[in-house]
Amino acid sequence: MNANIVDASIGQALAAVASAEPQLNSYLKSNPSAPARDRAGAYDEVLIASQDAADATRRAIEELEKEKVDEGDNRMQDLRVTNLSVNYALVSWRVGRNRVLIGSEDGRLFEEKKPKSGKRARDQHKSEPRGSQLARLRERVVLYDSTIQSIDSIKELRGAMRDESFVREVDGKRAYFQALRCLNIAISHALLSEHVNALALLARALELAKQCSSSIPSTSSDSSSAPTLDIHKSQADTLQTQLQQLVYRHQALVDVQKFHDNASIAAAKHMSTAAPLVQRLSDFPTPGVNVDLKNLVSYPPKLEPIPVKPLFFDVAWNYIDYPTSGKQAVEAKAAVSNVIADEKPKEEKKKGWFGFGR
Repeated sequence: MNANIVDASIGQALAAVASAEPQLNSYLKSNPSAPARDRAGAYDEVLIASQDAADATRRAIEELEKEKVDEGDNRMQDLRVTNLSVNYALVSWRVGRNRVLIGSEDGRLFEEKKPKSGKRARDQHKSEPRGSQLARLRERVVLYDSTIQSIDSIKELRGAMRDESFVREVDGKRAYFQALRCLNIAISHALLSEHVNALALLARALELAKQCSSSIPSTSSDSSSAPTLDIHKSQADTLQTQLQQLVYRHQALVDVQKFHDNASIAAAKHMSTAAPLVQRLSDFPTPGVNVDLKNLVSYPPKLEPIPVKPLFFDVAWNYIDYPTSGKQAVEAKAAVSNVIADEKPKEEKKKGWFGFGR
């Protein structure tokens, strides 16, 4: 949607944004290894210019409202569209700064912080303390919360909810950062060996990632530009693939933890196993081992595979019409009927007294 710039102050602020954006892109491209805070500080000029544009648009709208200009007036409509555009751009730059502070890949990967090169060789091999890792994850979660709050503010803008495709895209971008938030919280639980909580969070993150992949359009953009609210389809798909792998991994870890817990319970109660009694009916109790009568059956019961008897299926094979068999099934039926007819004993004709037929 296009709109005319009806106020000079708005045009000046937008021109300042247009001049600050190339400088930001140039700095981020030429300083890829700079500290995250320095890279985030490069957003200050474009954020200030975007805020000036939003303030100028708001003042222009207030002046027309004081003059009691109708909403159907062209000037008011242009200002409404401009207000939505400049505020969306302001939120987009804020989210981009948060993404720079979070780190590479939007915090999708978490690695131990390497010790500084100036330390002694003995300290080079030491791993990062768990408390430091949890603190870094906590900082990421705060940035994710700020990002989600900024995205929610877009829906509060006047006219934003009228476009269904725009709202769907905003919801997809919100789901992307929600999935990353759940992922980083799950990593913190995994560091504390709380694999059940981590699995629940990863399953929720996977649902959000699927929602994001289905909502974000597959559009191509310049990868060298500064990070903003724009999310590529490939980023959402990569996050979904990683979360699926992590869910499988933590499901295995939860099963291993259950086996270990059962063994611990059995050892504490002097039992051979902590499985329910219904699963141990064929096991003769060992002398001196107690039987836990409070652990008879697990409820609700789980689905378990059972052996089938293929003999029943083979006997009825010739009498079953398969949708893909077609003519072969008809021919098989005809062959079976012919065999049955041949096997019937022929009736002997009655003969007379002297061997002649009647």
